[in-house]
Amino acid sequence: MFDKQYRFTGSHAEKVGALTSTFDEFAKAKLFERNLDVYINAPLIGFLFKRKGTKNSDGNIADQNIFPEQLINNSEQLKYIFRLILILDTEHEPDEEARLDKAFRRFGSDESDLKLFDTYVLGGVEVLYEKLIEGSTDPSEYINRMYDFVEEFNERFNEGIDSKHLMEMCRANVK
Repeated sequence: MFDKQYRFTGSHAEKVGALTSTFDEFAKAKLFERNLDVYINAPLIGFLFKRKGTKNSDGNIADQNIFPEQLINNSEQLKYIFRLILILDTEHEPDEEARLDKAFRRFGSDESDLKLFDTYVLGGVEVLYEKLIEGSTDPSEYINRMYDFVEEFNERFNEGIDSKHLMEMCRANVK
C-alpha cells in the first residue's frame, strides 16, 4: 500500500494540473507545490465535504503521476489518513468494532476499503478544484478563493469547538 505509482487520469488529471500550476508568474505562486500534496489533502477534503469521485479517462488529457518514491516517503502520513477515514466513515462500515478492526488489524487488506479511499481522493480533487480554481482568472481571485475556502472550512468544521473545553479535555487526559 502506497508503494506503487499513483496516476490521476481524465478530468482529475486536468484538475490536479490546475491545482499545482503557477497562478502568479511574478510571485511564482502555486496553491499546491506537487501532485503528492494534492493527494495527501484530497481524501480528507473529500471525506469532510462528503464527496466521492469516480475515475475517468480522456486520451487527450495527460495523466498526472505521483512516483512510488514519493508515496513510500510519505506512507506513514498516508496510512494515518487512510485509518482516520476507515474509523470515521460510518456509512462504509456501520459497526464500530469492524471499523477499528479494518483500520488496525486488517489494514489495507480489503479491496473495498482501498476503493473507498480512492473515491475520497477523487472527490476531494473535485472539491479543491471547484473551491480554489474554477472561474479564477487572475492572482487576486485565486487568493480570494483560498481565503473564502478557509473561512468556509472553519465555519463548517471548527465553529463548534470550544477551545476552553478542548484544553480541559487535554489536561484531563494528561493526568
